[in-house]
Amino acid sequence: MTGTNTSNNVYITTEETSWIPAKLISSTDTEATVTISASGETKVVKLKDYSSKTLPLQNIDEDGKLKEVEDMVDLPYLHEAAILYNLKQRHKNGIPYTRTGDIVIAVNPYQVKLSKLQVDKNYRQNGTL
Repeated sequence: MTGTNTSNNVYITTEETSWIPAKLISSTDTEATVTISASGETKVVKLKDYSSKTLPLQNIDEDGKLKEVEDMVDLPYLHEAAILYNLKQRHKNGIPYTRTGDIVIAVNPYQVKLSKLQVDKNYRQNGTL
């Protein structure tokens, strides 16, 4: 175990994307300084822009990687950013169905991958891919 500090791993909002992972460097009652995980850029965010005036925490494992769960009830921190990141990761891994208790969320379950032979056949028969 590496002893990753969960409370330092947060999400922030940006104009380009809804939520991005970041590391909390410091905070006051009104603002927080973070380092954006993807770019390493340091940014100051206003806490008044977040519900409860706190940054949402990431769900990470012992190695500091974002957790992916089949049932989002199992996420320690359940909020908009955690839901979106869990769904995104499962979709990237080809897992279209995710539960939240009794509710099933499907993200593009009919994503069909056609072989080159199927594409060629469809094009010859229908003139479409």
